[in-house]
Amino acid sequence: MGKRASSTLSEDPPRFLSPWRILFLGVSLLAMGTFAFLRIPGLMVDNAKGDPLVNAFYCSVITLTTVGYGDICPGDLTLLGQVFLVCYGLFGLGMFGGPVMTLASSWTKHVPGGLPTVGTVAMSVGVGIFMQLEGLNEAEAMYASFITGTTIGYGDVTPSTDAGKIAVAFYAICAIPVVAGLMEPARVLLEGTWNCDVLPDDDFYQEA
Repeated sequence: MGKRASSTLSEDPPRFLSPWRILFLGVSLLAMGTFAFLRIPGLMVDNAKGDPLVNAFYCSVITLTTVGYGDICPGDLTLLGQVFLVCYGLFGLGMFGGPVMTLASSWTKHVPGGLPTVGTVAMSVGVGIFMQLEGLNEAEAMYASFITGTTIGYGDVTPSTDAGKIAVAFYAICAIPVVAGLMEPARVLLEGTWNCDVLPDDDFYQEA
């Protein structure tokens, strides 16, 4: 008993990254990506409309959030560009898609009404961005918000103005974790429906 208690007390408590460290991590990843998209040839299309700095920031966010519209990035990739994107994805996706986007979605804790209200707010913000800044109608804006929030990112409807690109970038960071939370009940339902303890009587499932 005494040994168990002493070993428990000697264990280090779990450590968590502070919000400021997570924020610094996210800003650093975005700054690194923005610089690379500006400087490495082929990471963006040559004739992309808008301010190059805004485009580079937009491409960094779209990459790290895995939305991947494919509208203005990548362009005609060189070997250096391909190597960068592989490394940026390997080291950036886990750090950005985990703690950074979790911190970005912390606003949901202050919205009363639970997940349905949070989802409505998130989608409404997206619809407002696409309607006001990109001139889409309600149906198109709802579609674009959903495609962005789910990271499907077909690329058929994308922001074209500088203001729209910046707004959509921040929308993606804050809304993607919310949309993922909305889909969690469907995942749980499917797992409960299809989960079974006994495998079907099929040779495919038999042990070798």
